[in-house]
Amino acid sequence: MAHRQSFAFHFKRLPSLAACAAALLLAACGGGGDSADDTPSLPSAAQMASTCSGLVGKTYAGATVTSSKRYESNATLATPAFCQVLATRSPYLDIEVVVPDNWSGRLWQQGGGGFDGRIPSALTLDNAGSLTALSIAVGRRGAVYAASNGGNRATVAAEAGPAVWVNGTTQGAQSGTDYAYAALETTRSFAKAVTQAFFQRGASHTYFNGCSNGGRNAYIAIQRWPDEYDGVVSGCEGLDMAGQTVAWMNMARLVGTPAMPAQAQWTAVYNAAVAACDSRDGIVDGVIANYNGCNFDVGTQQCGQPGASSDPAICLSPAQLATVRSLLGNITSAAGQTIYSGYGWANWTAPGFGGLGSGFMALATGDASWLTSAARRASFTVDTWYGPTLAGLQNAGADHDKIAIAAFIASGKKLINWHDGADGLLSLNDHARNLATMHTMARNSGLANPSDNSRFFIVPGTGHSGGSALTAVDWSDAIIKWVEDGVAPTQLVYTRTIAGGTKAMPVCQYPMYPRYTGGDVNAAASYVCSAP
Repeated sequence: MAHRQSFAFHFKRLPSLAACAAALLLAACGGGGDSADDTPSLPSAAQMASTCSGLVGKTYAGATVTSSKRYESNATLATPAFCQVLATRSPYLDIEVVVPDNWSGRLWQQGGGGFDGRIPSALTLDNAGSLTALSIAVGRRGAVYAASNGGNRATVAAEAGPAVWVNGTTQGAQSGTDYAYAALETTRSFAKAVTQAFFQRGASHTYFNGCSNGGRNAYIAIQRWPDEYDGVVSGCEGLDMAGQTVAWMNMARLVGTPAMPAQAQWTAVYNAAVAACDSRDGIVDGVIANYNGCNFDVGTQQCGQPGASSDPAICLSPAQLATVRSLLGNITSAAGQTIYSGYGWANWTAPGFGGLGSGFMALATGDASWLTSAARRASFTVDTWYGPTLAGLQNAGADHDKIAIAAFIASGKKLINWHDGADGLLSLNDHARNLATMHTMARNSGLANPSDNSRFFIVPGTGHSGGSALTAVDWSDAIIKWVEDGVAPTQLVYTRTIAGGTKAMPVCQYPMYPRYTGGDVNAAASYVCSAP
């Protein structure tokens, strides 16, 4: 296609290793613990402050420091002293690096979310600009923290993705390249240079964490630059952006037609599934924790069926029922190839599929009409567009190379994969299928047991990115202990706020689920990870 010429994207298969939010939530957290490195001694507070104040105007890895601000330790928040460094690189890449005085020798790179456009900052500030919370990665793990806006600015229309990627300019093409992969390298290289400026040495361990597009970032990072990372956490992604894009567009083509259920109908379907399957984990609590054990027949929700609502705004027409079944079922090509594994039970927000799918179609094809033309979306067919979408996203560097990721884990490095149990945006089932393929590749390359280095966890009952906060599931503790202490995670704990307190449940390895065995329903100890 001629319109592809405006994109300076290049994809190539990476060699095997010879020897790798948007919704990041933050919390006030203890400082100083979990040291990863005992040598050499750290600079004094005065030296740290001096280095911080002297960074403005300096350029590292092509990014120029625009601001460097010192925050002193805060006993109330239990946060260490640190320096927040902000930088920019043409055309629209913005970067944050946070450097704590009590550095543990770690570098923690954080991925983005959606189409990015904003930095997932390590800091939470109130309206007056005062610090109210700091990322666990910095405050509790003592890591240098690095993140970016992915190469576009959501608050500036002319600089926001995905439209800027297909505006026909050199700057727009570079912004698309940054979103696909290049922002990750610049951010990491900049963070390494800033770390060197403060401590005159590099990090002893480097980690990447992200979910949703940040999960895509995480997989991209280890397939392109495997030697740069020791441990990676990737959540709510699927290891196949072409298949995911096709799945989104397969739903988006129905928006505005009688076949697309209204939001009230999607919610009613989910509630009916919960009513049928909730108890299969041993307790009725509004959560389908036994996600593989739910075989609810959505046909019971068709108008006129026993048990279906008599309200036509709630029950499903035959065409709407077919739409729901297609979402739950696999997408296959005319030749019978599985392109995408269907969704599990979730409270879907169907109109959201169109924006994401169209953005990735624009990135894949260079064609801006995907963003604005309802007729273009309505004409989408899987067999026509899967091949061009796959080729386009690979050419852009935005999709995945499972062989390279398999080589990362086969080399002995560690990868935590996870998914929300009720994710209605990216399919848990497709993530599981693609991970199985990647693990087979690792096994074929000589890794006898892929789970020695790569594990898959499910956060029970959470919607998309619900398990992303380090305060909800401490992914940082799990990956650090695995890399630095050799302690592999077997199960984690998900904690959420409920009326009157908190509720904790185990985060089990796929395909196990947390089964209630008795006792306090809000205590993780009252559940055991069980086979479906």
